[in-house]
Order: sequence, then C-alpha cells, then structure tokens
Amino acid sequence: MKISIILSFIIIFISIIFGNIFNNWMLIIKICGIIGLVCLGIAGILNGVFISGDRLRSNYATDKRENKILKSKITNFVIVVGLTNITLVIIILLVINKY
Repeated sequence: MKISIILSFIIIFISIIFGNIFNNWMLIIKICGIIGLVCLGIAGILNGVFISGDRLRSNYATDKRENKILKSKITNFVIVVGLTNITLVIIILLVINKY
C-alpha cells in the first residue's frame, strides 16, 4: 500500500513538472487521467468486472490460492494508483473551472 501511494505521488509530481515546463494544465490532466483510467481498467480486468457471472465463477473455482492472492494484491495496488491520479484530475478541473 505504501509503495503504491509513493508511486502515484511520483507520477503526479512528474506530470506537474511537465505541465509547468510546457505551461499547460491540460497536460497534467491528460497524463494523470490516462494513467488513472488505465490503472482502473487493469483493476477491472483482474477483478473480473467485465465478464459474466458464470465465467467469473469458473475462473474463481479453477484459480489457485496463490494466484487469487497475487491478483488481489495487484488489483489493490493499481486501484490506489488510479484513484489518486483521478482525484488529482478532479481537483485540477475544479480549480480551473472556478477561475
């Protein structure tokens, strides 16, 4: 959990640096938004959100315990990274639209 928060802040910091170098707030929104959406998509794929119930039950029944634990850890990691980036995008959009 700690590593995912640190990684997301590194990504946010790098995107803010690029945004300030090019003097473009939309670049920050694009970078963090794309990373956030990709991370949430990966979490959805690993969690089985995009498949039907019978396939999900089949996958759950045939997966080994180690694989379930690994999927859960990866899913939690990418959800934290994705949500922090999406949160930054929402905050920047609120600040930009206020002024």
